[in-house]
Amino acid sequence: MAEEDFVAVGFCSNCRGESTDETPGNVSTTNGIGRKFYGSADPCAVCGSVVRTLWWTFIDVPIVPRGSYRYKTISDDEIRMSRFWARRTRTHWDQIIKTWVVGFAIAVAVVVAIVIYKGR
Repeated sequence: MAEEDFVAVGFCSNCRGESTDETPGNVSTTNGIGRKFYGSADPCAVCGSVVRTLWWTFIDVPIVPRGSYRYKTISDDEIRMSRFWARRTRTHWDQIIKTWVVGFAIAVAVVVAIVIYKGR
């Protein structure tokens, strides 16, 4: 695929074929509460996209998965925002379970640290 095609459509024909035109809409958080992407699976060697899961988060802890998307970053300004293309794809339960486990472990570690600190 020519470089101009990637600029126009963002994804190779295989990634477009396994996903829909549905986009996640506005993805943002305020003080860690909102919608945020986590994970990175099934990288495409042709267009460089990956599968990420959109989550509803509370204090940056993933609570409810909102769907899996074929995701490709187009510009990244980590201080303010990232620009990306995303297309809905099948739900990647293995990625969702891993994210829940890691998020839960981090939340438990934070709570334990707070309890230990306040117990001093």
